[in-house]
Amino acid sequence: MTVWDEYFTRYRNLPVWSPEVDDDDYQYEVQRAAMEESLVADFGAHYPPSSQEDVTWFKNALENEQRKFFVAFVLKEPHKVPETLYESMMRAAVYERDPSKNKAFVKPCIVTFGLRRVNETLLEWFERGSDLEKAGSVQAMYWASLVNLRDFHRNRPEAGVVFESIGDLWMRQRCLLLMEFVNNPSVLVRQRIIPHLDLTNESSYPEEFRLIVPQAIRIAKSNTDDYIRHRVEIQIGTNETQLFSPLPALERSETEHLPGSGSQAPIASANRDLASRLKSFITRLRRTPFD
Repeated sequence: MTVWDEYFTRYRNLPVWSPEVDDDDYQYEVQRAAMEESLVADFGAHYPPSSQEDVTWFKNALENEQRKFFVAFVLKEPHKVPETLYESMMRAAVYERDPSKNKAFVKPCIVTFGLRRVNETLLEWFERGSDLEKAGSVQAMYWASLVNLRDFHRNRPEAGVVFESIGDLWMRQRCLLLMEFVNNPSVLVRQRIIPHLDLTNESSYPEEFRLIVPQAIRIAKSNTDDYIRHRVEIQIGTNETQLFSPLPALERSETEHLPGSGSQAPIASANRDLASRLKSFITRLRRTPFD
């Protein structure tokens, strides 16, 4: 057993918010924050993980459903991601099923290594990976600040620096997504790609790609998948009053062979996820005015 096993046990024992146990949001936050600060201060003496034993522990943890978010907790800002863990962190981001939780692995890598390197890595996964890895890389791209940019964003001062530094990568990415959507019949991959396609402005693509946009629209409109048909109708403006449906989750049956996907997360972790959702829901209810 290493010292990191001890810290992981403490991480799992952090208090979990529950409306049945404590309805005081502030008290819960204070207690959890104090315990987190104590944990961070203690493991700081052993950071960064530099011994071969520590590095091996972290790499193995990043492929384990029960431990990978502890690693993300350790490596989040202000800590830096060691070079030896970069590939493992990015792999965890691509292989995470939940499109909101992969942020925990993407953001520390951006802080440490920058937007260009992270996006280049995700594009490499996208170009060379299986359909499941393509889908996971697109989900991770959402947090890497490129797929959500559109051509009209160029004129915004806050986006100018981004376009200046990685505009070439942004164009390469959007062209690859368009081509993959047209050429790859995988519903899973097309579901992840379609929210990021610009289907209303063909001129925003290089000339040789502009004829592909109508083709992508036809494929989306005639697709057997409800989500893909729903998204294209909203994106091209034929159903502007309809609300966006959420992106379908990666089902466990679709990820059987991915590292850690066959293992059950600990009950404490599952309870933590549920409690977080309950807390968010109840907080929204409290803030909603009723007549």
